[in-house]
Amino acid sequence: MQPQHHNDTPTGNPWWQPIALNSGQSWHYVFGPLTLYLQRLPVEWLLGFTRVAEQDVHSQMQSSSIRQLPDLDNLQRFVFRQSPAQFCLSPKLLDRPMVVKTRTQLSIPPAQQAVFYISSPVVIEVNLQQPACSLIDIASQRLSDTWFGPSTLHGELCYADKTQARHDRADLPVRPHRAVTAVTIENNANSMLVIDKLSIPLPYLALYGLNDGSLWTDPITLQHDGNHALTRFKISKQLPAGVTAAARIAGPRQNIEKQGLIRAFTGMFND
Repeated sequence: MQPQHHNDTPTGNPWWQPIALNSGQSWHYVFGPLTLYLQRLPVEWLLGFTRVAEQDVHSQMQSSSIRQLPDLDNLQRFVFRQSPAQFCLSPKLLDRPMVVKTRTQLSIPPAQQAVFYISSPVVIEVNLQQPACSLIDIASQRLSDTWFGPSTLHGELCYADKTQARHDRADLPVRPHRAVTAVTIENNANSMLVIDKLSIPLPYLALYGLNDGSLWTDPITLQHDGNHALTRFKISKQLPAGVTAAARIAGPRQNIEKQGLIRAFTGMFND
């Protein structure tokens, strides 16, 4: 992996490639709602960021050298004997499941299945290299907390978001700060399956990055047999078209525990 140098990042280059800065040089990234600022000095690195509302987001990622850092309230200084020569941003999936509420109710007839593409905002890990040093994790978008489960005693704390639950991959917007999960839902029950929210088990999924800067996760399959407590979940062994195992950039945060998954998905469907 060759670092880019102090010119602007070429279009189409994955944004998680390392970048070398000269002493005194500043850089900024725009990932959807998050703008990240970095500056290398002789014995320290400066880091800060700003966020805007999701509806004000520009879809294209920006990455370029800037003359100086803006005045930031959250600016942090990381001090060294001699500042490392380059930095690298590493995308990671969220550390909890994400419960997404569909903007319109979805219904799947008996013995049918459907594939939906649902995206989640990633966490940006800021690393320095030569020598290696991890500085901070920054969520690209702030999500609210929600409890997901049949009661206050059974379930888990999750993040909450809304989704269009797009059915056609061609309709996916370009959003480099979000990773796409292909979700297959199988209705094996004898009645109509009505869905108004889904829990995406992000900590159990690996993350893949393509050369166009887009991010994908392991695909998942949810099988509904008519009994809420027995909703089955599995990670698909077949990656989405265009995604290969060689593109994997982060493994799962957690190992699968069957009982935890049953709790996580209880109450997901409404008959």
